[in-house]
Amino acid sequence: MPTFSIIVPIYNAENTLQKCLKSIQVQTYQDFEVLMIENGSKDASRAICRSYAAQDERFVLYSCKDNKGPSGARNIGLDHALGTYVAFVDSDDYVEPDYLAVLFDAFGDSDIVFFGYRQISMNGTFLGDYIPPVSDNIGYHEILLELYWQNLFGYTWIKVFRNTAIGLHRFSEELNLLEDEVFTCDVLAEPKKIKIVPKALLNYVTGNAGSLIGRTHPDYCQKVDAAYKAWKRLLDSYDNKDEVLKNMANSHVNRCMYYGFERELDVEAFFRLLEKSEFFACSTAESEFVKCVKSENYRKLARMKAFYRAKNKIAMLLKK
Repeated sequence: MPTFSIIVPIYNAENTLQKCLKSIQVQTYQDFEVLMIENGSKDASRAICRSYAAQDERFVLYSCKDNKGPSGARNIGLDHALGTYVAFVDSDDYVEPDYLAVLFDAFGDSDIVFFGYRQISMNGTFLGDYIPPVSDNIGYHEILLELYWQNLFGYTWIKVFRNTAIGLHRFSEELNLLEDEVFTCDVLAEPKKIKIVPKALLNYVTGNAGSLIGRTHPDYCQKVDAAYKAWKRLLDSYDNKDEVLKNMANSHVNRCMYYGFERELDVEAFFRLLEKSEFFACSTAESEFVKCVKSENYRKLARMKAFYRAKNKIAMLLKK
């Protein structure tokens, strides 16, 4: 049995896939399997995967006739993962040479190891390191919340799981955004032993026009609501959960407001879904925006959106 199972969901990734897979193949720690889940690509991705599978028996190809989305692809990987530890690497990212060696040394009796990442643009420009905090003498939920507020919690690619800690948990195939945060919350709802490595081990490449994060999601508020409900499950036994969930709800209202203003979305359809969300009902925010949503004043919301976009456009022109 391999020590590590590395699950790589792949869809139309011919421009980045070689670099991703090669970065895994040249690891200083070599006891691993790579589960390449080819998700119905229309480009050369499947041929690249076949090449790796032919030359290196640790690379195993699972081909899907139709695109099953990121959740479906990862679930196929989980169903076949034989390793003691399970890692996820997206096909447009790549890992450092000592990625697995550092994680192997870190695990001990831990169930999950979190680590940092380096953000890189599509043209290779370094954009910053994001390193998780190492906090002593704080409780289980406090550690997770500290990671959350620093945006170092949800992504599957900034943590590695012990296979037995995942158990029967799987990604929701109804979600194609924030599914990794929901999955992480559900795995951690029953307390696990956590280790944090304050080092950037993965290179997260931004600016890929084909990524799901870059696309516009008309049901964005519903996806955020799924993540909020997952946090409710995770924090069920936490004494300060009411205050934390209130703060999360207020934060979610703001992020949905900006998302709705910045994207080409129908104002009424988008903010009706916000109004129906559980986190909106739990929010204590009392801004003019919230009042408009509650009163279904979509004309005023449209004017607020137009003003916001005009102001941003002027600001961009002034920068030039």
